[in-house]
Amino acid sequence: MKVGILGLPSSGKTTLFNLLTGSDADTTPFSAGRRGANLGVVRVPDERLAKIADLYGSKKAVPAEISFVDLAGLPGAADRSGERAEDLLPYLRDADALALVLRDFDSEQAPAPGGRVDPAADLDEIRADLILSDLAVVEKRLPHLEKEKKSGDPAKTREWSLLLKAKECLEGEGRLADLGLDPDERRMLAGYGFLTLKGILVLRNAGEDRPSDPPPALAEKAARLGVPVLSLNALLEWEIRELPEEEREALYESYGIEGHGRRRFIRGAYAALDLITFFTANQNEARAWPIPRGTTAVHAAGKVHTDLERGFIRAEVIPFDVLVELGGEKHAKEKGRMRLEGKEYVVQDGDVMLIRFSV
Repeated sequence: MKVGILGLPSSGKTTLFNLLTGSDADTTPFSAGRRGANLGVVRVPDERLAKIADLYGSKKAVPAEISFVDLAGLPGAADRSGERAEDLLPYLRDADALALVLRDFDSEQAPAPGGRVDPAADLDEIRADLILSDLAVVEKRLPHLEKEKKSGDPAKTREWSLLLKAKECLEGEGRLADLGLDPDERRMLAGYGFLTLKGILVLRNAGEDRPSDPPPALAEKAARLGVPVLSLNALLEWEIRELPEEEREALYESYGIEGHGRRRFIRGAYAALDLITFFTANQNEARAWPIPRGTTAVHAAGKVHTDLERGFIRAEVIPFDVLVELGGEKHAKEKGRMRLEGKEYVVQDGDVMLIRFSV
């Protein structure tokens, strides 16, 4: 899974990136503009994986991973110099989700651009950039499709009609994610990498003097958009992380912080994308695979390898709880608790799957 981190300048994006990835990227003003993007990878903790590896005698356990892309600050209304949003946002076309970092803190060392601290207004600015970026892609493609559909190709006609629908949505300042697209329509648009089709998580970067709850204007706007808001203090949590381990928990408790920001972010990202995890396991390797809820067995197989999807025959499935209760795959088979499922089976969180295929 790939998550893009974006926000306006001096919102604390790179401090958040460092907190999440354990990196030490430069956080000084304008450093982001010179580098374009920071990249980092984090392993997703899941206690079930170690248990599965133990039951299968796997030589190694491979957790799911989240890769992060930390962009330079998007040029806000207070400063439209330097890099433009259209120069930066293509870095995110292949991201699965977007984390929008909103500033809600005061700092003499890093003053807010234009002297304004207004996370709700910043959310509007970032959304506008995302919408305009998608609209530019649609408007560039439509004239070509107009010509191609004259050949009588029904696929081109469907794509043209769908992009007209997308154009109308974007011109009305809507997100493509709210169009209620069916799976076929989503697949048709997948190659465009539309930013407003991606899952969104709002990260409110709050100062120590701010209430724990988001400002009412931000909470109302996020609720109207249907996006979750996670509040954290990236700088404070980064400083706590630098302390000896025995001191961290006491400070987390004293500040009312529920564990490491990385875990809270991962939970938020999984909720924003509505992800679940299935597992594959044998003597060599046990591995966790994140997929969107509602994914069928054949498409889950494609997550492991394209050959498995192409030559899918069936999936042998044991729910995690059953595997643990019965003490392993052998006993699950003996008790008749391993199920044989076809292509259309909807994978459930915690399923341990063996994919049978032929190519």
